[in-house]
Amino acid sequence: MKEILLLLVMFWNVENFFDTYDNPSTNDEEFTPMGENRWSWKRFEKKRDDIAKTILLAADSYGEYPAIIGLCEVENRFVLEELAENTPLARVGYSILHKDSPDNRGIDVALLYREEVFTPLKEEYIACSFPTRDILYTKGVINGLDTVHILVNHWPSKRGGENSSSMKRILVSHTVRHVTDSILATNSNANIILMGDFNDTYTTRPLENLEPLVNLSGWATGCEGTYKYREEWNIIDQFLVSCNLLQREAAEGEFTRQWIYCKKEMEIFAPDNLLCPDNTYMGVKLKRTFIGPRYAGGVSDHLPILLKLHVEE
Repeated sequence: MKEILLLLVMFWNVENFFDTYDNPSTNDEEFTPMGENRWSWKRFEKKRDDIAKTILLAADSYGEYPAIIGLCEVENRFVLEELAENTPLARVGYSILHKDSPDNRGIDVALLYREEVFTPLKEEYIACSFPTRDILYTKGVINGLDTVHILVNHWPSKRGGENSSSMKRILVSHTVRHVTDSILATNSNANIILMGDFNDTYTTRPLENLEPLVNLSGWATGCEGTYKYREEWNIIDQFLVSCNLLQREAAEGEFTRQWIYCKKEMEIFAPDNLLCPDNTYMGVKLKRTFIGPRYAGGVSDHLPILLKLHVEE
């Protein structure tokens, strides 16, 4: 009888995961001890440890450490090494993919992965047509069985207004679409996982431009959204997958083997340590690191999302 293993893929916008040092090449001065946020080593350590705690809570829930973790709003490799090596995550043994991008605040995307599960064959950082976060692309093998293409995204925010910012997200979507079309042109059965903070919902033009990938946020469970603005929750952190990666039913008399597959579902992971009561708009809200200029000691203004990969042994 075949055995089906569960592998977790996580994505999380960890909101301004900065070290305490001033980088003269970027606008990070507010996250220094003398900056506006009085960003001390103690505050950095708390945020680092709280991020690690949340990843461990996902492991507690599923009995499996996430095999692959996409992150955004990380400042540099140093903060990633602190997270992977100087917290309880050190026992898991995460490796890092990261490169500084041209974002003016110095925030990047990154990937943590367990070497015993994922073996990268290719690593590329794709620039857009204007200065913003690069798209992290990696191609690798999962459990020695099948190849997966992974793209980690952090699209431009709505700062400056919906209309002007939407055009930036459309431009990035064209860049991503070019990459995924090229992969599928080479292999129409390619396994593709697109993850990220897209700063838009799946019904908007920038996300609709990513067809034929299937956006799983329409089948999200666990919470109303990944981000809350005033009283409204939205799912702006999403997984999109190629059709080949979705579980298929074999026609009668036929045999279909998929070494790796997922279902039409994703979970918004909402442990208690990331939430607090919302006394203004009712219900709960994200427990942020800062509320305006005030240090609140929380973790992030986004909830992480989880994708369950089923691996046939």
